[in-house]
Amino acid sequence: MTNSQHAGMRRSWRKNVAGLFGSSLIGVLSSIALPALAATDSERINEMQRQIDGLRNEIHQVTEMAHRSGHGAGLPLHGFMDIGFSLNTQGDPVANPPGFYLGSLSLYLSPDFGDNVKSLVEPHFEATSQGATSTDIERLQIGYTFSDAATVWGGRFHTPYGYWNTAFHHGAQMQASVFRPRFLDFEDEGGVLPAHTVGLWGTGKFRTDSGRFTYDVFIGNGHTITGAANLGNPASQTLGILDPNNSGDRDHSAIAGLNAGYEFSGNMSGLRLAIHGLSGNIDTETPTKFYETGLNVTGGSAVYVTNDWEVMSEYYRFADKDKTDATGTHNSWAGYMQVGVIYNDLTPYVRLEKAMLNQKDIYFSSQENGQSYSRQALGLRYNLNPNTAMKLELLNSRFLPDAARTALAYRSLHVQYSIGF
Repeated sequence: MTNSQHAGMRRSWRKNVAGLFGSSLIGVLSSIALPALAATDSERINEMQRQIDGLRNEIHQVTEMAHRSGHGAGLPLHGFMDIGFSLNTQGDPVANPPGFYLGSLSLYLSPDFGDNVKSLVEPHFEATSQGATSTDIERLQIGYTFSDAATVWGGRFHTPYGYWNTAFHHGAQMQASVFRPRFLDFEDEGGVLPAHTVGLWGTGKFRTDSGRFTYDVFIGNGHTITGAANLGNPASQTLGILDPNNSGDRDHSAIAGLNAGYEFSGNMSGLRLAIHGLSGNIDTETPTKFYETGLNVTGGSAVYVTNDWEVMSEYYRFADKDKTDATGTHNSWAGYMQVGVIYNDLTPYVRLEKAMLNQKDIYFSSQENGQSYSRQALGLRYNLNPNTAMKLELLNSRFLPDAARTALAYRSLHVQYSIGF
């Protein structure tokens, strides 16, 4: 239905309201102003009561009409988009091309089904490194809110570990920086953690005198690392990416986890401390061999966000078990800290991030971004208005030589123009 049709519907029921109220009020006033038409006081009272009952019924009908019209008035559409420009010293126009680029377009739909039923759909469009357009349904979830203490979601959602992955989604305008920490990238951009899960997610908050306890628990399809081949051969290997298995758990390997935290109030308002963990079997599929890894992640996050400060830090500890070749448990870790100072519309920030990823762990050695690295970011964000931001970011990246990967170091400059609507 078009906007003009919706407008016509609204004008129509407003006219009905006016007509119904007008005729009803005239009837009531007539019964009061012309008492001579009624023979007795009792008859006059009965006539007035009949008119009032009729008016009540007509008001109820108009209210129902307005309610139906409001629910059919269309679906609000919101979204985020960005474009950018980059330069770097890597000197590889294929792996890291300089110049202007299209970022992404992320639409945000939240159909209204009533007070307790919730829904969220996030279709996402972005340009790939080959110049093609990629389309994904990043989130598709339906939920029910029982109270502030309990909301249950089902579908595809952002896996609730740490802070960044649920605080910011695919719209770049929401976050201060141009890029996420590299190890927290989304799966199709080479992130090493399951950023999305298809399954069930429960979340809620419990208020106390000094703040609120928060919790997230989830269970869903196990992820699969797809696209890997010739692992261990630097000259010919192809590295894969995590796949959340939207169509079903074809490997029968569930993943589950939790995130429990506390949000302080009063003098410590803005501070949130939390712990997180997730566990499940991750399968790596190659043309010649099938690998299975027992993923075990624990860690925590500390966040302080106020009108003047944005301080975020997260830590992840991996103790992954090789379930194919029985090489034991392999330990790795990753973390970051970002500090931003907010001066009205201007936010300078700095971020330190590092990942030490054991290449004996097939979970990392088979992934595109599974190489150990360190990175420093220095950036500046300026809000042109509440929905538009210009960002400038300098990155210094250093990748360590691993068993089947070469060392790499480069600097890069990124400019981003992002909007929300």
